[in-house]
Amino acid sequence: MNMPHYIKHPVSISLQLAFTLLIVISIGCSSQDSVNSNKNELDLQKQYQHAIADLANFKKELASEKLLANQSTRNAEITLSEEQREKVAELQQDLEESLDKLIALNPNNEEYRFELARMTAAKGDQAKAIEILKALAPEDVPGHPPAHFLLAKSIFAKQAASSPERQTNLDVVLKHLEHILSRNEDDRQANHLKAQTLTMVQRFDEAYEVYERLLKFNPNYYREMAQLNKWLKLEERNPPLFEQALGRFLAVSEREPQLDDKRWIVTETGITKTLQSLDRFQEAETRLLEMINRYGADPQGGARRVFLQRLLADTYISWSGKVANPNGSYESLPDASLKELVYFNEKAYRIQPQNTAVLQSLTLLSFSSNSEIAAKAKAIYDPVNDMNAPGAVLNQLGNHMLINKKFSEAIQFYNRAREKSPRDAAILNNLAYSYLVAEDGDRNAERALQLIDEAIRYLPANVPDIEKSKFLHTRATALMQMDRLQEAIEAFEESLKSRPNHADTLRSLIESYRTLNIQPPDQYISRLQQIPSQK
Repeated sequence: MNMPHYIKHPVSISLQLAFTLLIVISIGCSSQDSVNSNKNELDLQKQYQHAIADLANFKKELASEKLLANQSTRNAEITLSEEQREKVAELQQDLEESLDKLIALNPNNEEYRFELARMTAAKGDQAKAIEILKALAPEDVPGHPPAHFLLAKSIFAKQAASSPERQTNLDVVLKHLEHILSRNEDDRQANHLKAQTLTMVQRFDEAYEVYERLLKFNPNYYREMAQLNKWLKLEERNPPLFEQALGRFLAVSEREPQLDDKRWIVTETGITKTLQSLDRFQEAETRLLEMINRYGADPQGGARRVFLQRLLADTYISWSGKVANPNGSYESLPDASLKELVYFNEKAYRIQPQNTAVLQSLTLLSFSSNSEIAAKAKAIYDPVNDMNAPGAVLNQLGNHMLINKKFSEAIQFYNRAREKSPRDAAILNNLAYSYLVAEDGDRNAERALQLIDEAIRYLPANVPDIEKSKFLHTRATALMQMDRLQEAIEAFEESLKSRPNHADTLRSLIESYRTLNIQPPDQYISRLQQIPSQK
């Protein structure tokens, strides 16, 4: 007897049905697990975002408090209370716990790994943070844009042992930034860092083009653009640039009169600085005095009023700068101009008696050959008898003594300045130079070399090459006096790259070659002969 085909293999059919049911149940469980996993991740994301917001808001409150205090009081600092420190630690702990759970759920998520890198760096493990970032953002292919940016920023700030190494670093920075901009050409952070990097490698035209695009979003970039115009010898572009920036700042001020403290400070500073750049000092003074009076009547406006007073003092300083010679020398000025300088600096001093720029200007005036002017300046501020004079003023006193060939006194003032500002590269350079030009009893090339090497270490990473060349010249001079002539030649030639027609450097370089009985390259002799002052 033949069985129906559908019951020929009853055992096999049962197994098939069971297997099918198992798959359905498994899929159902898997789907449910997936749903639960997604829900857990979403819940954790919300928890994480809340933790970020709580910490950011608390830090914002502290930052706003510190911002106004720092702007209203010289070198003011905000010390966190025990309660505030505990609150920050608690919020930070919540944030870290949430991120750890998210990474456990989804270890390949780029956003989570990027936040882990930032948190790792904040804890001080820079090497581990860089390792995570490099995995997220390789140098040669586009990766996670925020990771590219952090790497670019880190490499940009890195100190280089030599110019070639620095050039290599900056090339890598540009690679990372191009990866970001290939995805979003309007990324403002990446464009700003690109403009800064192009400036560092002296590709000024390209940097200016990038800043032009950025200016549409932030008028503060007019400062960098004005400096580029100076280096490009296109300063005729600056007045329209200042007018454009001023219009943007005024529009923000009129459109949003109740700005938060940070934006208010940026906007008011921008308005005042652009008015100064346009030589509209009277307009700046009138506007600031009106606002100072307005905030003076507001019980909540004390900090802003003090900040506006600082801007007013800065306006008087800038005003006086238009009277003085660009090189800072007051000796060739007529008496009427000297009286103006005393007038503006006294106004600024009455508002901000600790303002370093004012103290430096009054110091210069106190050494005027016009006895009346010198007496008026000393009556306002006597730098020699100021036992708490800031490092910049002591440096100014050292400069005065150096110019007048009072080398021992110059060294004393520069040493005092160094005590006040031990990491000030300019002061260290001046002190080193004094040891090189001093009388025999004070001359000390070995000490000068130690000081100039220290000064070069403290130079900012983004210092223009033309500024660094001055420090290299001092170093080369120290090596020359120590008869380390081959090293001196290398340093002089490095210095010449940015100042190819600097007479003192050329003379010293040629002398070093001849002392070694080596014929100096013709290009150096030719350059020196073509300098007008040498004819």
